[in-house]
Amino acid sequence: MKTRTTLWKTIALIAFLALLLAVPKIARNDYQVRILNMTGLYILLSLGLNIAQGFCGQINLAIGAFWAIGAYTAALLNVNFKWPFWLTLPAAMVVAALVAAVVALPSLKVRSHYLAIVTLGLGEVINIILVNEEQITRGAMGIPNIKRPSFFGIPINSEQRYFYLVLAFVILGYLVARQITRHRFGRAFRAVRDDYVAAKAMGVNTGFYQILAITISGVYAGVAGVLFAHLNTYISPDIFEFRSTLFVLTMTLVGGMGNLLGSVVGGVLVILQEVLRTFRDWQLVFYGLAVVLVVLFFPGGAVGIARRWRERQGARRAREEEANTVANPPSEEAR
Repeated sequence: MKTRTTLWKTIALIAFLALLLAVPKIARNDYQVRILNMTGLYILLSLGLNIAQGFCGQINLAIGAFWAIGAYTAALLNVNFKWPFWLTLPAAMVVAALVAAVVALPSLKVRSHYLAIVTLGLGEVINIILVNEEQITRGAMGIPNIKRPSFFGIPINSEQRYFYLVLAFVILGYLVARQITRHRFGRAFRAVRDDYVAAKAMGVNTGFYQILAITISGVYAGVAGVLFAHLNTYISPDIFEFRSTLFVLTMTLVGGMGNLLGSVVGGVLVILQEVLRTFRDWQLVFYGLAVVLVVLFFPGGAVGIARRWRERQGARRAREEEANTVANPPSEEAR
């Protein structure tokens, strides 16, 4: 039975990957592929937020700022020093990780909603710096003329080609996050999240894991920032306002906080965001309402709802099998 289930899961995974590879051919125009590319970037941001907040309990409202750090690092190195994508990527990851580690330091002193306020404030400070340091960041005018990447001499100069690049990073990011959360780091993260005092009493280096979780979220955001900068070929501070952080938080909660699959499922909200583009002034209201409703009525998000339904179905089948056994006991010969 287990072998058959594994076989069906493998077939479903192969079919899903085949569908993903065919998506650029199915899409009607570049705009639709662009939405899919942005969906992939937001999934990366959500994976990072999920590791910090969903698995380690560290509320991180600076994810948009880390995204900006990655994007600006890549843009400045590419435009000013002609660094290609494959060099701006590791550089931006390092810079975003260092900034995230610094932002994470207050987690050693404050927790819960106090940490949320601190990370929100530090994130806004970073955004203000991007606006006002015009000599470095070019201020509100932004940075244009960022070059698209290439792969072994093949220019990735179309939305369709970029889709495969983003897809590769999303799959890699998901697999890395899965490894992190399933092994020693993941167990330590959950211990800190579930009971900070008990984890500390058991010898878990809580401070190290708190900083590590937020630093990892910074790395994921940095990668998303590099991909965005080279995809959009132009960045400006307004792209990385608090609105972006709230959106990532919303999609993670709706998908399922504390479950990596929730970050992928929450990516559907990117499509909804495009639908609501004409109501831009009301987007923050929609996001806020979504967060409140999910926290109050669906704390596990979409993945949690699916899991509870599956558990109920399993319990129902178990009761039916038990009832059948009682109604039709095995004969003496069968025994």
